[in-house]
Amino acid sequence: MTGLCNTTLVAAIVATCLAATGAPARAANRMEVAIQDDGPLVSNTPIKRSKDLKLAAKLKVTWIRVNIPWSSVVNHPHRRTKPKHVRYSFNGYDKLYLAARKRGMKLQITISGFAPAWATGNGRVGDYRIKTKYFTSFVKVVARHFRGHVARYGIWNEPNYVSWLSPMSEAPKIYYRMYTNAWKWIKKIDPRAKILFGETAPYAQSGRATAPIWFIKRVVHYGKVKADGFAHHPYDFRHSLYYHYPGRDNATLETLSNLTHALDKLAAEHRMNTPLGAPLDLYLTEYGFMASGRYARGESFRAKYLPRAFQKALDNPRVKQMLQYLIVKPPARSAFFDTSIASKKGKVGKTFKALERWAKSAAKKHQIARATPPKSAAASR
Repeated sequence: MTGLCNTTLVAAIVATCLAATGAPARAANRMEVAIQDDGPLVSNTPIKRSKDLKLAAKLKVTWIRVNIPWSSVVNHPHRRTKPKHVRYSFNGYDKLYLAARKRGMKLQITISGFAPAWATGNGRVGDYRIKTKYFTSFVKVVARHFRGHVARYGIWNEPNYVSWLSPMSEAPKIYYRMYTNAWKWIKKIDPRAKILFGETAPYAQSGRATAPIWFIKRVVHYGKVKADGFAHHPYDFRHSLYYHYPGRDNATLETLSNLTHALDKLAAEHRMNTPLGAPLDLYLTEYGFMASGRYARGESFRAKYLPRAFQKALDNPRVKQMLQYLIVKPPARSAFFDTSIASKKGKVGKTFKALERWAKSAAKKHQIARATPPKSAAASR
């Protein structure tokens, strides 16, 4: 393991750690603006991490969500039997943490897949019947490595989508075991860290995804759930921003009331709530409009409606965070999911500039959370 556990680093960032694990960033009812851009932020490609963070700063970003794919950070992920010595490398994530900290931005880690071959039910790297005991061991490693430095965790990405957790018929039960074990151990290792349930996809798709509200109802069928918030991805690629997506168990940005009503009911029944017994608030941890591919929207459309989407989230008192999923255009192999608002080289256009104007206006009105770089970092600029 690398970096974050050494004494020098701990001494240098203790003040920031205290701030990161203290009061929520949305003090005075201010929504967090967040981004996710794992390519440049973790691997420093296709543009440098520093340049991507400068773009994020223009959008008044205070939180960065980043996925840690299990199989990409562990040794021998393709072995069908568990290695005698399991080792992890978090180099890129450590560097991102330090770079983001200098700008007053906090990390929000989603502990996710794919799982290594020895941790799945079919002996292949992927999402099939994740073995809870091995996932729990991975969670412990992550929590210990980032203890005191990362203030918030999500548990798995889109567990109601078959490409992330399968088979679909068993996903609620598998996720219940994964989530409840993660909650137990993260809270034990780092009690002040917050944990988000879900990271759910927005609507049912035949053979591909179950509806998010149906999914959470099935999860709590196996036992009560505690969480510090509910993470959700309220996309709707095919329709207008104001389209009322059908189905009570689906939840797009326009139909978030379906989700909040369900969470209120589950809290009243004491089946899913915060440690204090309250209903879960929402963290919209992925959003955007397609820039290329089958459901691509033109630059003028995205420039008009992306700021409106952020305003819609801001106007909803249950939404604590709104996240733009991708800034920089992804490589060709990932072009099937391109919600970017800047080119591969970081050149911005109408959509980025429109969201930047919205963010500046919201910040001026004190409606969104504000980044607070540590004094030493601010003084060194």
